[in-house]
Amino acid sequence: MSTGTNPNLPLIPPASAALENKNFAFPQLKNIPSDLSLPMLKVFSYGGPGDVQGVPSTLEVLVKRLGTDVHWFSVESQEKEATASSAALRNLSFSIYETKNSNAGFTFHGAKLSKDIIEKHKRVCTNYLWPLFHAMPEHARFNLEDWRAYKQVCQELAAQSQSVTGTSFPSISWIHDFQFALSAPSMSFEHGVVVCQFWHIPWPDAKLIADSRVGVEIVQSLLANTLLGFHTLEYAVNFMDTVAYLFADAELDAEKLQVRYKGRTTRLKVLPLGLDLDRWQKLAMKARPKAESLAVQHRLSNFIMLGVDRLDYSKGVLEKLLGLEYFLEDNKEYLRRFHYVQITQSPQSDDISYRSYSQAVKDKIAEINSKFEVDGWKPILHLDGLMSQEDLAAWYQAASVMAVNSLKDGLNLIAKEFVSCRLDQQGVLILSKEAGCANELKSGAVIVDPSNPREFAKALSFSFSMSVEEKRRRIGSMRHALGWNQLHDWALNFLAEAID
Repeated sequence: MSTGTNPNLPLIPPASAALENKNFAFPQLKNIPSDLSLPMLKVFSYGGPGDVQGVPSTLEVLVKRLGTDVHWFSVESQEKEATASSAALRNLSFSIYETKNSNAGFTFHGAKLSKDIIEKHKRVCTNYLWPLFHAMPEHARFNLEDWRAYKQVCQELAAQSQSVTGTSFPSISWIHDFQFALSAPSMSFEHGVVVCQFWHIPWPDAKLIADSRVGVEIVQSLLANTLLGFHTLEYAVNFMDTVAYLFADAELDAEKLQVRYKGRTTRLKVLPLGLDLDRWQKLAMKARPKAESLAVQHRLSNFIMLGVDRLDYSKGVLEKLLGLEYFLEDNKEYLRRFHYVQITQSPQSDDISYRSYSQAVKDKIAEINSKFEVDGWKPILHLDGLMSQEDLAAWYQAASVMAVNSLKDGLNLIAKEFVSCRLDQQGVLILSKEAGCANELKSGAVIVDPSNPREFAKALSFSFSMSVEEKRRRIGSMRHALGWNQLHDWALNFLAEAID
């Protein structure tokens, strides 16, 4: 086996070189036949189908439309509300037991793993892999014992899935995200199983992964997939560059986005996660009365800038606060005329790096409020804790400006939700160029460098002075983009590609 840096690697990796000369269609959507029949589907997702967004909602649509038999494997025990649009799937409890809903076509399988193993697996995900793949290695903390547990979870989940016999030939095993980066090899040996994976977080520059002590193992495992999906072309190209960097005997086809390694071909698919546009618009209509009362309820000014973020160092909340500080210093006329409402959710881990960042955000909010307070007016209203989707839909409509300032983000559904909810075709989206959805929404969003507070302050000033006509044009353009690639389009196109 040939591993290590390819000595013949050109200065510009082959995938990157092709990208520079290619007018790439984005996203790649296929014409799906109306009579398409999907084979039995095994889904592997860390949180399980108790989550109310993303993949769970997508597959409910597929089950209803295509009658697909779906077996769902997850690690984390869930007692969350299932998809809000299906009464048959509400209030299910997902634990180590299996439950069956024959009407919906779902069978749920919880992880049969010890709490200790699951906790170690989670530490690898949050304390090492998350910062590594978000290009923040300074936060990455590796623990060998935890890594062994991570490998065990990936292998055990794959083994447990093999106890479920297929009701079709072939069947599809669809792995989601980085929590199961090592699961594909075991599954790929099953007869009549098409193994595919969607990588929901960023894929950074090749050298960063090559320098990781687990980079080779992760990349080799991902190459066991028949199809590997990414939200952006940048991530797919970075993955191909990583393969070229690590494996001298790998064959790369940048035009077809294919990798051939050790006799196996892995195709890459670029397709950003879609949103259920109709569902969010219905939520917006339902939440409209609440939206109209928020300013009065919280004693807010006419202009509202909104932020909805998890307290995670990848989300750029501190940088956003610095941008707000610059804006307040240079635009004194806006004192008492606007508020910044920051809705935060707890970090995904209690590790010191997350706790320190969370505290730094809260300290900065207090500092800005103290610095610019005028006659009892404070610029920032901080609301900490989870909100229902209906409450979020209300805030999306109450805001004049939505600010998404991620330093690195796999996609960012918050930005898409905001656009979907603006039934009045008003509101401005300030969007980080490092968010995965930036390419989709660039025709209407105000794109900023998230690390440049002065640029953010300038964007905020521009947003507050934007005309009604310009807002309508921008929201309309972004909504058109969202309508072209909705949630069911994303799943159906990816799965159709897997069996093509």
